[in-house]
Amino acid sequence: MPKDHAERPSGPPPGRAPRARLLLALGLGVAAVVLAGCAATTALNHGRQAEQRQDYDRAVAEYSKALRLDPDNANARLALQRAKLRASEYHLNRGKRYTTRASSSRPPVVYQIASELNPGSSEVDAALRETRNQLRARVAVTAEGSKTRLETLIERT
Repeated sequence: MPKDHAERPSGPPPGRAPRARLLLALGLGVAAVVLAGCAATTALNHGRQAEQRQDYDRAVAEYSKALRLDPDNANARLALQRAKLRASEYHLNRGKRYTTRASSSRPPVVYQIASELNPGSSEVDAALRETRNQLRARVAVTAEGSKTRLETLIERT
């Protein structure tokens, strides 16, 4: 055997190992970004499908997921805002239907959801406030008719 072959150390030549690790890390980083982009695109597509079915709560969830996966995605941000407005409108209308049916417990919950989806809506805030006031009045009414507890107490004294 030639002498120079036996003296050669095994493994990559000096300076190549760090470069190989760097390339591997870069490759894994690119793969992670691509996979995150695919997951964000999938969530965006699921959001669009939910919106087409008028399942606005699901659309909000899917668009939120897409935005978590890709925070710079302007399409996801815009779609989320649109879905939140539509979901808020849906819950507002649902609350109005419950109110006309005199269902006592559901309107405040539905209006609260609408308010969380669209905090700037004066219509939602007014509906929520009025429903809460109506519930307070109902709770305060005693068995003596339409008098509140305070009115009944004043008459008794």
